[in-house]
Amino acid sequence: MKFKTLALAAAFALLCPAVFAQKDLVPSITWENICANPAPLPVIGQLKLEKSSLDRPSWWSVGCETMDRDYAHFEKYSQYVGLTGAGYARLQSGWAKTEQKKGKYDFAWLDAHVDGLLEQGLHPWMCLCYGNPLYSEHGLDLNAKLFPDGPVMDAWLKYVKAVVKHYKGKITMYEVWNEPDNKRALDSYELYANLFVRTAQAIREVDKDVKIALLASCSPDREYIMQAVERIAAVDGMKYADYLTYHAYWAIPENTVPYVLELKEKLAAYSPHTKLLQGETGCPAILEFGHALHSLEWSEYSQAKWDLRSMLTHWGLGCPHSVFTMTDLNYGWMVQSFGLIRTNLKGEPVYLRPKFHAVQHVTSLITADINPTSAVTVSSCCGHRIHSVGLEKDGKPIGCALWFSDRRPMSGLERELTAVEIKGLDINQDKAVYVDLLTGKVHKFHESLRPRGFFQGNTLYFDKLPMWDSPVVIMDRDYVPMSE
Repeated sequence: MKFKTLALAAAFALLCPAVFAQKDLVPSITWENICANPAPLPVIGQLKLEKSSLDRPSWWSVGCETMDRDYAHFEKYSQYVGLTGAGYARLQSGWAKTEQKKGKYDFAWLDAHVDGLLEQGLHPWMCLCYGNPLYSEHGLDLNAKLFPDGPVMDAWLKYVKAVVKHYKGKITMYEVWNEPDNKRALDSYELYANLFVRTAQAIREVDKDVKIALLASCSPDREYIMQAVERIAAVDGMKYADYLTYHAYWAIPENTVPYVLELKEKLAAYSPHTKLLQGETGCPAILEFGHALHSLEWSEYSQAKWDLRSMLTHWGLGCPHSVFTMTDLNYGWMVQSFGLIRTNLKGEPVYLRPKFHAVQHVTSLITADINPTSAVTVSSCCGHRIHSVGLEKDGKPIGCALWFSDRRPMSGLERELTAVEIKGLDINQDKAVYVDLLTGKVHKFHESLRPRGFFQGNTLYFDKLPMWDSPVVIMDRDYVPMSE
């Protein structure tokens, strides 16, 4: 859709200013509809957006994957990465693309990605993965086979050392392989354990300080993870693992909580220092016939809600989160619609999806100095399951994120006026604000919400709190970055 008059375009820019962050994009109808349907509370401002910065620590990462196989092209969307406000970005290294002649490494294509991310204010982290037809028939894609010790392993380790040497001081973490437990390789944990240890040793020979992550697991069954961890621990290999990364593609994001809690407990028994990191997940914008979360009806509305819920759910468990992915990916046989940016068949950006703005809102509000807390709890008899996460800063509870979580997010923009009790927050009545993480709007509360004594001690009572299947935050206004 293109605006017919400058006046109409200017009016929409006032309604949703973030849409016009870059002038070469067309407006998004779905984002326009979201902005035109705010919560039924007085609006007092908009979240002030923060750009990415190398000097600003962050909980958040965005995905810049698959460029090793040319499913996306960094130069076509690089100018938008820093607008996400994320602190990190995930890359894939592309052995076959870098070493096309034996022993000759051409990093020029990858340099553009690494240096481009640094220029945009994001720290790149890199997944070392996939095979090289120069040495074997092991695949170049998601179902690439793992290899044992031998000539292929020797060539792989030389390549790994070359990568780490070339990018020393630029890459913040190396991840060893991508989804080794995909459905075609659920019995490969012996091979993976050996690959991880050999690769981690090679990394440490070159760079003693860079972080290392293992697994990038995609299976909802923890069996593969623990089988691999057990074997790695048996040869003292877990000492290399700063993080264990997992990919959480669940239709209802909150259903991952028992999985993550059990994984944390089991991992601690083998390696107390190894932390969990949600390393890749996202939601399609349409009903798709392949890849994760396929065969379900999604829209750009439900997609944005899903990603918000996923980010807040994993953050609430203390796990940093990477959003998949910056742009739609053209696999040839399909264009995958997970992108923060809607693209055409040439991979060129068309518009920023609501998901893009939703990510901006989270990265701007939930900064590195804000932590999740269980000291804030929510109860309600509204007939919905409510998921909630408390926010604290310097040990003081300052807010609470809450949303309906009894089903996967839908496309509707209607809210329900809900009776809710929030315990553990001691916010001055005049300072409490309502932040909608989807719209980015900051609201104040009016008198109709205060019939029973709005605040009592450290408990907040609401008879008519606007809620829906997307996170909202009740927060002390002093901690909300806001543009009036």
